[in-house]
Amino acid sequence: MEETTCNLCGGATNTPFATVVDLLLERLDVTAALVQCRQCGLVYQNPRPTLAEMGQHYPPEYDSYVDHAVQKRNPLLQRAIDYGFNKRCRYVTKRKAQGKLLDIGCAAGSFLLAMQRQGNWRVQGVEITPAVAQMARERHGLDVFTGTLEEAHFADASFDAVTMWDVLEHLHDPLAGLQEIHRILKPDGVLVIRVPNLASWDAKLFGAAWAGLDAPRHLYVFTPQTLSDMLAKAGFETLEHSCAIGSYVTFVLSVRFWLTQRGASAVTKQRVMGLLYHPLARLISAPFFSIPTLFKTGPLVVTTARKKG
Repeated sequence: MEETTCNLCGGATNTPFATVVDLLLERLDVTAALVQCRQCGLVYQNPRPTLAEMGQHYPPEYDSYVDHAVQKRNPLLQRAIDYGFNKRCRYVTKRKAQGKLLDIGCAAGSFLLAMQRQGNWRVQGVEITPAVAQMARERHGLDVFTGTLEEAHFADASFDAVTMWDVLEHLHDPLAGLQEIHRILKPDGVLVIRVPNLASWDAKLFGAAWAGLDAPRHLYVFTPQTLSDMLAKAGFETLEHSCAIGSYVTFVLSVRFWLTQRGASAVTKQRVMGLLYHPLARLISAPFFSIPTLFKTGPLVVTTARKKG
């Protein structure tokens, strides 16, 4: 474990925010302390696992390593997943019609494949987990670098678009990551980032069981304001914040976390999850989940940015 200061403003003074446990992997003995910077309001883990220690918190069964392109599912559920990836693509294509795209933390390459299907896009990925990066290369023929963004040593102004889906909150130094993206993005390029939204209704409703905290993997928890402030410090201007993606799935995950936190049995959790994941439940609840979208208080925020000037 290591002590750290605020990655946004460099402040060393903070106040306790929350103590959370690993509810995703149901390791209730693994805890994380979140603090809030007194100067800028950024919430982050302190102390936190070192970079060398983080590997133990990303086992092979980690959800983000699932290959959506090959896993067989109920056709209706698969259609919903495909719809979600197409929505991600539109955040890019409404700003840029074509070009070269880099997806950072691309996992098995599901988003890269979705962007390829849009046409007029050449895609590359960066993935730190060797086995998952190899999966993307061998199963799908994708150009994926194994390692960190900084280790890839891309040339200046290489990309028309850069995306980070649920990645920035995992980085030990997100500001440095954004500065590296600024270097490799073309002057008229677009950056699209999705992170959990600490200003969401879900965060207030579920508290320490909110899926956006996901201890100990999420080292930072952003609001739209703190994310915009960090983007500005890295040389970007924010174009848009949107909460029109992922609300239902994140809510269901938070319900699972809440049940685990309260010691619910495996049978109870299986029954509740089966009910919530049923397509009919999702359809009936759609009007309710459209409300946070309107007020930009959904559990996930997608932020689009470009270089200043």
